[in-house]
Amino acid sequence: MRFLLIFFTMALSFGCSLTPKMAPKLNVPSKPILSKEIYQLSYSTELDSARIKSVQLPAHPIEKNNTVRIVADKVAMTDTLKSHLEQALQKQGLKVVEKHGADYVLNIHQLDLTFGPDKTYVLNQPKSSHALYKLVTQKAPSYQCSNIVASVSMRLTHIASSDVIWFAKSSIDSASFQGIPLQFSYTKEQKITNEHDVLAFIVEQNSEQARIARAEEPVTIPQYIVEDVISGPEKSSGACSATEVSALSSAMHQKLSSILIDKINVL
Repeated sequence: MRFLLIFFTMALSFGCSLTPKMAPKLNVPSKPILSKEIYQLSYSTELDSARIKSVQLPAHPIEKNNTVRIVADKVAMTDTLKSHLEQALQKQGLKVVEKHGADYVLNIHQLDLTFGPDKTYVLNQPKSSHALYKLVTQKAPSYQCSNIVASVSMRLTHIASSDVIWFAKSSIDSASFQGIPLQFSYTKEQKITNEHDVLAFIVEQNSEQARIARAEEPVTIPQYIVEDVISGPEKSSGACSATEVSALSSAMHQKLSSILIDKINVL
């Protein structure tokens, strides 16, 4: 019995001596804290006020509660613009009627939209300069944007005498109508470019064969490589493309119509 115990102990010791020594498993290193910054850059262009011409003749003074009928058979006027005109006239104290027999007729002669020369928007210098601004200055110092010109003309005729007692015209381009710069956002953030390689190294070095080799010769885990990545630009405000500029046309006609109606002198 004692002989068997001694034999078992020796066999166990011999078996342990044959088990190769292995280094401990490697842990995935903690990632560094990555930064993210958002920069906003703007581009401006020369702006003009709306061109306005308004002439009212004194022959037939316009009084509050006078009735007005809107005639727009020579132009393509939307229901939205017609409703806007009615509200502008009512704001002046005039009553809008649909039938004949009104005191005045408001004829809409022109509702034009034409593309003019492109507008050049130039990069504005920020309050505090930074590396991104210098980069954008080299790559995109300016933008060429589509530019649409809206025109409205109308006249007011006294029905009883057929006298034209007021006529007006106004126009404005889309850049001046907006009155705001083009605004772009750029995102500068740090990203780890070799994360996959680091993880692959950990998996490989945690195999039994690699752990045995590391017991004799330690290895160094690769460090994360962090690089700056800039994305953008993303436009946050301002119309520039032909589609974006054309979408302003309805609002431009409404604005010009309001400006002109406000010029009517109502007693």
